[in-house]
Amino acid sequence: MIYYWPNRPTLIPPDPNNPLDPKPDYINELEKSGKFVAEQKWNGDNTSIYTDDHSFWNRHNEPHRYSPPPAMMKELKRFPKGAIVNLELMHYRTKTIKNQLLIHSLLAWDGVPLAGKTWGDARLILEDLFKTLKPAKESGLILSPVWKTGFWKLFQEADGDIIEGIILKNPKGKLVISASKIPDVSYMLKIRKPSKKYKF
Repeated sequence: MIYYWPNRPTLIPPDPNNPLDPKPDYINELEKSGKFVAEQKWNGDNTSIYTDDHSFWNRHNEPHRYSPPPAMMKELKRFPKGAIVNLELMHYRTKTIKNQLLIHSLLAWDGVPLAGKTWGDARLILEDLFKTLKPAKESGLILSPVWKTGFWKLFQEADGDIIEGIILKNPKGKLVISASKIPDVSYMLKIRKPSKKYKF
């Protein structure tokens, strides 16, 4: 069975024609709230992998055209069956990064969808999994780093192209399975460098 996973967080700025350029006090207040952790927002393709057959699926619930190289597939075959892994595929959007999977979350584990669990629950499973498997560097599998402080600095370091900005996630936010293709995910805030190229 195919489970669609929400991948469109609340966007800041919400409209490229009327951009809100985030200021330090805005992002600093979000950090001080203690509700969020931060990840870098990379410019890739949101993708899910089903570990039963190692198939790749795009955000439209269609088979992805990407074919993983042998080193990547070797590591993916070590993942437990019954999992759906959500990630950013870094391959098509830039010539400088190829065959890299930036893993964000889990959609299912041990054959059970994680709806009702928290993003933090899924993250802990992933952290334990990476400690056990220790994927080889040449495989291209990377667990997306998480920051608890320094949100403004992280945002400033984004180049607006390969790294588009940051995503703030509430570890206590409940994971939701949705039938809609463009849901807003309440536990995430995507803070992008303003640019006319974005489609909203």
